[in-house]
Amino acid sequence: MDMNRLILCSFTQRKIRSLVKSFSLLLSCLFFASQLSIAAEQPLDRIAAVVNNDVVMLSSVLARAKRLKTALPNSTDKALIKQALEQLVLIKVQTQYGKELGIIIDDVMLNRTIEGIAKQNKLSLGDFRIALQRQGIEYSAFREDIRARLIIDALKQRQSGQRANISEQAVNDLIFSQASIINQDAQYQLQEIFIPAPNGINVAQFNSARKQAETLRRQLLNQASFASKHYPTKDLGWQANKELPASYSRALSLMGIDEISPVVHDSQGFHILKLVAKRGGSQQLEQQVHTRHILIGNPSNAGQKKAISIRNKIIAGADFATLAKTNSADTGSAVNGGDLGWAKPTLYVPEFAAVVKTAALKAISQPIKTKFGWHIIQVLERKKIDASRTSMRASAKSILAKKKNKNGYETWLQGIRDDAFIEYRLKL
Repeated sequence: MDMNRLILCSFTQRKIRSLVKSFSLLLSCLFFASQLSIAAEQPLDRIAAVVNNDVVMLSSVLARAKRLKTALPNSTDKALIKQALEQLVLIKVQTQYGKELGIIIDDVMLNRTIEGIAKQNKLSLGDFRIALQRQGIEYSAFREDIRARLIIDALKQRQSGQRANISEQAVNDLIFSQASIINQDAQYQLQEIFIPAPNGINVAQFNSARKQAETLRRQLLNQASFASKHYPTKDLGWQANKELPASYSRALSLMGIDEISPVVHDSQGFHILKLVAKRGGSQQLEQQVHTRHILIGNPSNAGQKKAISIRNKIIAGADFATLAKTNSADTGSAVNGGDLGWAKPTLYVPEFAAVVKTAALKAISQPIKTKFGWHIIQVLERKKIDASRTSMRASAKSILAKKKNKNGYETWLQGIRDDAFIEYRLKL
């Protein structure tokens, strides 16, 4: 499958729903067209601009200017026409480039999108066409407008996929900048080790204290206790985020329970924090389970009988891990005695998830059938973790990616526009 087909295949049902929503908003603007004043008596059509080997017609410019009038009621007709013309030129540039790359929107995809727009507006396709005609919009022109939009969206997707990934430092910086807001109601139970370096000491002393702090932090990461031979560990108890220094708040925004902070510097010196517990704030508690299983990869009655036989051996005292290594069809976990490690129950198929959510700890389940075969399941442990940090990082990365893609695409678009032959024949 070539790249262009991959791009088009990526227009999932969710993508289509998103496009339907945006076009529905466009349609709501069109219904106000009769109230607008631009070109009430439209002159004979003529070419407004030439874009490479294609043209933008004056009628298209005036129609688009009418739609813009709804969003920009205080703009002059001249300004609206100028903006409409430039938008149509950019659309031509992008669709021409997309077609050169082989991005083609077939009638099946186009029809599905238009049907979705009509449905969103609670209209049949026939009534939708009538509604367009009543507003002076030709159905064929509307179809081509939407085809252009789909090509442009595919082109944007292609270009965004070619840009660099978002760095972890950029994600951290965004979270840091919003730390006081994100965790404004949070409270933290903290321990601290402090290395003095007050304002006024010389550079050599400052650098020496910083080096000691960095060395100590590395040691703490590799030992069980949060303790030092040279500096006392202080229990800070529960501290409200809003009362902590900003440097503490930034560090804590990226920390999980029992984690140790980077070295935090302030006017008094260097601090190393341990987050003992947290309450309030942006916590998102999520259940995780530590599970092991034995999979008999035969979904038939014969597979069930084998699973029952193995379960009976475990109940009688046989070692679960040994039987998993010799019998489980899940070779990835079999080498570890069937151990699947920690995971969210929702990551498993529904039948398996239902068992791991509710089974008593250490109990051996009856054989459970899934699409993979028959499973013997044992839940070893359960815990709840704060998933807010993972969610926060994902949100920050999404924000940065959208911003980077938007800025990057606009720069790229300006480049292909500069390379295009554009002749304006409409003098404004």
